[in-house]
Amino acid sequence: MNDTVTNREPDSSPSATTPTDLFKAGVIACLPTILGYWSIGFAAGAIGTVSGFSPLEITLLSGLLYAGSAQFLFYSLYAAGAGALSIVAGVLLINLRHILMSSYMAMYFTRSTAMQKLIGGALLTDETFAVAAQYGNKHGDLPFAWLLGLNVTAWLNWIIANLMGALLASALPESLVHGLGFSLVAMFIALLLMTWLASHQRMLELVAVAVAVLVVAVFVKRLDANVVILLATVSGATVATVLLNRKSNREEGPKA
Repeated sequence: MNDTVTNREPDSSPSATTPTDLFKAGVIACLPTILGYWSIGFAAGAIGTVSGFSPLEITLLSGLLYAGSAQFLFYSLYAAGAGALSIVAGVLLINLRHILMSSYMAMYFTRSTAMQKLIGGALLTDETFAVAAQYGNKHGDLPFAWLLGLNVTAWLNWIIANLMGALLASALPESLVHGLGFSLVAMFIALLLMTWLASHQRMLELVAVAVAVLVVAVFVKRLDANVVILLATVSGATVATVLLNRKSNREEGPKA
């Protein structure tokens, strides 16, 4: 009995941990992503300043919109003189992927209330999604306190990074500011690779990735980039679902 308790991982049983411990574990889980948030957030704040926004406006926008790619698009469209309707439509289009991410995470929220699901989904980003999906795959459940710790840590660091970028924008060369934008992409690739290495369906997922890449290659010159991303995501997920169902049916065998 004692040996079993001693050898168990501290976070392997979410139901046996207090909300405070789970929140702290979520904060710790977010730490590897902080550098990425700071680099891209700093760049977003700096570009916001160049686009004519004040540090206060940039801070408020980063906290309320809270979407890196959408924030860059917002600044670009505003600087180009686009109307409010065009800006809103562009931001909504580029953020449609959050519907897919939240739908995927729903299966781990079986013990959460509607309000907890709303809060968890509202603060979800590409990076916290990858970290949370890895946790959910391992434990089969996502405690709200853990996800809150993960999301709030990322959210606060994003806001602070935007503010620092806005305040220090004039001290950095423009080439460096724009170069920081790739750091978030690199971080997400690393998180995705970690999730794939921990998966038990690697070959199936490789097929899904190949389908998604093929869709991008075919439509990247024909459709808007955000539409292509959604189309590739849906196509890859559909193929993975079909193949997974077929595999499950073969393993179960014919029913008596």
